[in-house]
Amino acid sequence: MNALAAILSRRWLANVLTVALMLVGGLALWQLPMAEKPVIDAGEVTITTDYPGASAEEVEANVTAKLEEQLLSVAGIDQFTSSSGAGSSRIEVRIDPAVSDLDEVYQAIRDAVNRVTDLPVEVTEQPLVWIKKSSNLDFMVVGIGSDLPYAELRTQARQLELQLRRLSGIGEVLPIDLRQREFWIELEPAQLSRYQLTATEVADAIAQYNLLSTAGSIDAAKQQLEIVLEAKLDSVEKLAALPLQQQPLVRLGDVASIHDGFERQQSLSLINGKRSIGFDLRAAEGADVVATSEAVRALLAAQQQRLGSDYQLAVGFDVANEIRARFEMVKINGLSGLALVLLVLALVLHRRLAPWVALSIPFCLLGTIAVLAAMGQILDSYTMAALILIIGIVVDDSVVISERISANLQQQPPLAAVLSAIKQVAPAIAVSIVTTIIAFLPLLWLPGDTGKLLYVMPLTISIALAFSFLDATVVVPAHLLRQCSGTAPATATLPAWMRRLQQGLTPLIAAALDRPKRTIVAVLVLATVAIAAVGQRLPLLFFPTDGAYLVAISASMPADLSLEQSWQLAQQVDQMLQDSSDVVGWYGEVNETSGNWEISLSPAGQRTTSAEAWVQRWQQQSQSWGLNLEFDVDGGGPPGQRPVDLRIVGGSDKERQQLAEAVVAKLANINGVIAPQLSQYPPVAQLNAEAPPQWLQQQRISPDQVSSLLRLAIEGQHVSRLFIDDEEVRYRLVLEDNDRSPSELAPLLLRNSDGQLVQLGQLLRWHRSERAEAFEHHNGLRSLRVSAQIDSSQTDPLTVEQALLSQFADYSGSAQLISVSQAQETRDSMQALALSLLLALLAMLLAMVLLFDEWLTPLLALLVMPAAVAVALLLLWLHGKPLSFFACIGLLGMTGVVVNNALVLLYHYRQLNWPSQSSQWPAMLLEGAISRVRPMLITTLTTVAGLLPLAYGIGGYDNLMSPIALVIGWGTGLSAPLVLLLVPAGYLLKLRWQHRG
Repeated sequence: MNALAAILSRRWLANVLTVALMLVGGLALWQLPMAEKPVIDAGEVTITTDYPGASAEEVEANVTAKLEEQLLSVAGIDQFTSSSGAGSSRIEVRIDPAVSDLDEVYQAIRDAVNRVTDLPVEVTEQPLVWIKKSSNLDFMVVGIGSDLPYAELRTQARQLELQLRRLSGIGEVLPIDLRQREFWIELEPAQLSRYQLTATEVADAIAQYNLLSTAGSIDAAKQQLEIVLEAKLDSVEKLAALPLQQQPLVRLGDVASIHDGFERQQSLSLINGKRSIGFDLRAAEGADVVATSEAVRALLAAQQQRLGSDYQLAVGFDVANEIRARFEMVKINGLSGLALVLLVLALVLHRRLAPWVALSIPFCLLGTIAVLAAMGQILDSYTMAALILIIGIVVDDSVVISERISANLQQQPPLAAVLSAIKQVAPAIAVSIVTTIIAFLPLLWLPGDTGKLLYVMPLTISIALAFSFLDATVVVPAHLLRQCSGTAPATATLPAWMRRLQQGLTPLIAAALDRPKRTIVAVLVLATVAIAAVGQRLPLLFFPTDGAYLVAISASMPADLSLEQSWQLAQQVDQMLQDSSDVVGWYGEVNETSGNWEISLSPAGQRTTSAEAWVQRWQQQSQSWGLNLEFDVDGGGPPGQRPVDLRIVGGSDKERQQLAEAVVAKLANINGVIAPQLSQYPPVAQLNAEAPPQWLQQQRISPDQVSSLLRLAIEGQHVSRLFIDDEEVRYRLVLEDNDRSPSELAPLLLRNSDGQLVQLGQLLRWHRSERAEAFEHHNGLRSLRVSAQIDSSQTDPLTVEQALLSQFADYSGSAQLISVSQAQETRDSMQALALSLLLALLAMLLAMVLLFDEWLTPLLALLVMPAAVAVALLLLWLHGKPLSFFACIGLLGMTGVVVNNALVLLYHYRQLNWPSQSSQWPAMLLEGAISRVRPMLITTLTTVAGLLPLAYGIGGYDNLMSPIALVIGWGTGLSAPLVLLLVPAGYLLKLRWQHRG
């Protein structure tokens, strides 16, 4: 105590510490980068492979299956899914959350991909392995559009791409529909037949005579000269003049039409409904997304001014808008909560104490921000929400110490009063801080992506509570010591309204002490009944969408459409979005078989229509369009997981189809299930070219020769490439569009092993059929996807899934149902939360056992927990809220705050000298409870006042954080009176039990 007395006696210590910490924290707040989510490693990998011209069957057999076979041998993979479509393969890998070394698994995945060395020769680029992290997700999509020819638009788009890449904060720029320059050499089959040339010979000639090669250096005229062999075919004229044979002289222009163009368009990029060249921007790690967005917008504005009205530069998606809106919401709610806390302190505390207690809020908040900045953290929405949550909590310890100092000043000089107060309450404050930290620590071990994101909340809260302890034991006592030296006590009398409150509570507490067993049993029974009753009526929806602002639309196009035809259909979606008042922007991508749109709605607080309501309206509007639309509302849960999302895996195609249709039919009959769908592509018409082996053997032609010629004729083949005008230009050899029918292909020539020419028509026979447009796999097996949305007011994902599993429990086929929906995430998280709550309570008990040096008193601190949980669940039900993931987190946090109120009262009882006459115990217990009314009222009101703005969205509603604030705020406030009833009653029973012993 001598050292502490010396520290507290330093006149300027508290002032210098407070000012310095707030200056450092303010500077850190100014410089901290802002982002939507914390920097995490999601443990997800995407493997994409391009296989130009291949059908879905070819992609599945020759690419996807080979990669999946290798992935099956990688330890640490939880699951993987794949989609094999025409020309491309995509595999999504999810790593087991239990894996500690993600980098090792990432490397194993790369090694597995590299072991696949027998991919088709048409796969010219290695499969791309992309690791998903929160820092490298797309944060903005911009585009440039024009009615001018594509070549002119592309020129400006390339300049814009270069300038975007130069901006600080941008890690990657992914172009959309920025096609590569190509020379198209379109062969004419009749001319090739006339001059007895094969397509392969034409390809070899182009590759042979189109080169740029360095031969070395020589000394000439005292100068070092580099020898370069140049034979570039860098213009249409040079290509046309290329000789293919001499007798007679045949040039390339005699057998082909040539033009300087671009690669074949595979998809259309749409920015706010206008065809554009788009750019998907991904942030660099640690970048300030808001500042980067502002830099991008400034660049677009400057380019728009330079280019004029012939070009339109637009933003289709910008996560910075949501970050700004969320941070504005957090700021307004935080300031509102701070104002309410200050008002409570001003009304309840003495005017000399209130300013120093109120100073605890900026001291702890700015100190926390300074430490977070030093740790390399960023300022994301989760961190900001945690800071708001502690606005009402960090003043609790300052209130307790100031009240104790104020009481001691009635009998002791200032320094002795301060030191005695610290000695009296510091252990209880320390344990209360530890129990609150323990309540939030289980968030570090929750499963799934959401659990990874939440690590910043216990981190932020722990740092803030550490500063709260420093503030309560050093800073506030130092300020009060300096103020009270030589003055009258700060709180000589209680306000009249406080005395009336104490008088009103006295008979209630006395009644509880008269019948302690009945009081405790009655409260526990009522709490248990309430939990059971409300729990059955409360929907379990871990990721509610009431504040969602992002909606994704995916469309399956009818079979056998061209890209232009698909675009014509897709315009209906764009027009629908254009006519929707709450849509602030969108971007999309359309190809021949599908379309995808990402829509941004205005913030929830600025509209009266929810995202779910818009989806239902759009579903009704699009029913007659001939498009199979699927909608996903981003409720903050793991991406790609719908409320109902199942895979039908294994078995034959027929079995999977039958089971999937039965599941869809069952879903359609479940109340609250919206738009159940079987995600299945329509069959595509196919023209099969059959090459009988006996025909090939007779003509001495290999199957590979036929396959290569057909691919060259239809899809085209890159036969050469050259660097021209600062970019790589490829040379595509292909047939003209009107020369790709079986009759036009028939005259094409192949040279057999004897050097003789054979017509393609002698090797093939044709017939029509159908093929699947795409194939999906789950862990290497073919699968179908059944999904649906739900009406959260009628049901929840777990209820729907249980109904399905019970319906198909007796299914005996080889196909099986696998859930990858929110129900799976909900089930895993519920188990983890239940275990976390149990471990948190055990850890709290252990901390209190160390404080009280016994086990019975800590149990009394938990008496109020069932009632507090019942109150929290009842509040959610009365507010029409589901039991969400974040509401459960609120329950965890509430346990720490509620236990603190009981703990301080119990510690007060622990310090009393209990007489041997049991008749005096009730009066002493009543007096102790009444003495705690004021500090408990202050701590409760500050907690409630600090959280209610966030709970009700006064400055903007947040569907993730509002349930936490609602549960902790009201749960703490309404359960506080029960502490004054249950703890004295329980302590009386403890005294009687000990006396009998």
